[in-house]
Amino acid sequence: MRCRWTAVVAFAVAVLATAVPTVHAQDRAKSKEVVVGLGAEPRTMLAATIVDWTTNNMLEHIYDRLLDRDPKTFKPRPMLATEWKIVNDTTWEMKLRRNVKFHNGEPFTAASVKATIEYALDPASKTHFAAAAYWGLVKEVQAVDDYTVRFVTKQPWANLVDSAASTNSLIMPAKALKELGPAKLAEKPIGTGPFRFVEWKRDERLVLERNPDYWQGPADVSRVTFRFIPEFSARMAALLSGEIDIMKDVPPHAVEAIERSGRAKLRATVSSRINYLALVNLKSGPMQDVRVRRAMNHAVNVDELITQVLKGRATKMCGPLAPTNVDYAPVECYKHDPARAQALFKEAGVDPTKLSLTLDTPSGRYPLDKDVSLAIAAQLQRFGIKTNVVVNEWGTHLDKIKNRNTGDMFFLGWGPALHGQGTMPPLFLADQTYASYGNNKVLDDKIARAQTLLDPKARAEAYAELQKLVHDEAPWVFLWQQHDLYGVAQTIEWTPRGDEKVWMYDAKVVAR
Repeated sequence: MRCRWTAVVAFAVAVLATAVPTVHAQDRAKSKEVVVGLGAEPRTMLAATIVDWTTNNMLEHIYDRLLDRDPKTFKPRPMLATEWKIVNDTTWEMKLRRNVKFHNGEPFTAASVKATIEYALDPASKTHFAAAAYWGLVKEVQAVDDYTVRFVTKQPWANLVDSAASTNSLIMPAKALKELGPAKLAEKPIGTGPFRFVEWKRDERLVLERNPDYWQGPADVSRVTFRFIPEFSARMAALLSGEIDIMKDVPPHAVEAIERSGRAKLRATVSSRINYLALVNLKSGPMQDVRVRRAMNHAVNVDELITQVLKGRATKMCGPLAPTNVDYAPVECYKHDPARAQALFKEAGVDPTKLSLTLDTPSGRYPLDKDVSLAIAAQLQRFGIKTNVVVNEWGTHLDKIKNRNTGDMFFLGWGPALHGQGTMPPLFLADQTYASYGNNKVLDDKIARAQTLLDPKARAEAYAELQKLVHDEAPWVFLWQQHDLYGVAQTIEWTPRGDEKVWMYDAKVVAR
């Protein structure tokens, strides 16, 4: 592993040394264009459709949320909604911002909110957001007047404000949605956001231009281009040669090359995103036995993965929630214990030397995702477990998870993971899009109850119990809270956020 990454860094430095002077980068700085290198492209251009950070991070440059989050505290703060309150146990009310227009000139009103949420909830739309973790607990959206909207819920729902402060609530224009339809809006999206759609060239780039009439004032950046570069080494080379200005997920082994390049600087933050190895129990196989799942947790050496593969750039997790999550409660870690792993395999009647497992992983979506998966396979080989690592393009990986076509295990990240309802229901209820575990009635009932609790003390106790139950069920090998490393060109002033909102409205282009 070390040799491989030494070669990657050497390659990137060689590109830097031999590259033609960054004329294009200088031209971009003058015109205030920013090019962002990401590992995958969006799955759609339509808001309120899919749960996928890659997609929604780009979309929220075009659309605005109902509520934003404070970049330091992560607490909800006004965006398209300026005020919010609980009217009664099953009703929330929001006051909306006035004098906001969509890119086509249509005014933003309560009708926009109502149309967007109803689109998300319509079974014909086949969105991810109809689930209870997102908008599924909403019974009715009422437009009280043009600038007041009420959400009537099926039960008490403390987390509605959290849904409103996430990319679940990117708002579409009601009139255009009705007259043009979702298919046309997916071709040419119309939002209220700081940038307007220009073009999406599949497998290559998404181009946006500054919205001069943005309600918060025009962005400093005149144009944003998202380049899709799956391989870390290619993204690194593009950054150091001046082809891109911001690189997502700098490999920890390449930090020194970034810092001494003279063309870019490192920007780091501890993310709210969690990374885990799902142990799939939704189909027949060894992972249906909890003893095998616990054995896997004792077999995989998470500390070694963090030290050797990620160079310490991650924080170990012991359960399903990380400390940044408001509903976090500590649980005891599974220790790396080969003897205990062997004893559990024996107890389950499983000979690990006869196991042949498949591990699905993306490549380039999360920090060293493919390398982590290969390292896990190597650790399992110490027990005689044969593990076939299948490397997927990002869209293919999501489709395999959604369609239950993965192998026995898959690598995934989840975030921003800021509250329990945004993690527990979507990942531990069998009917949810990205679940790998489920059909546990005790857990299902307790998850359902936790969502109804408005009292903070009762809620904390409920989520603490849930985390202990999930830990004991071992549906994952619990890995780590992700650290985000970005390479940023010297001409760009931008600070990453722990909630992963990579928002170029916050960026400034400066002459050097």
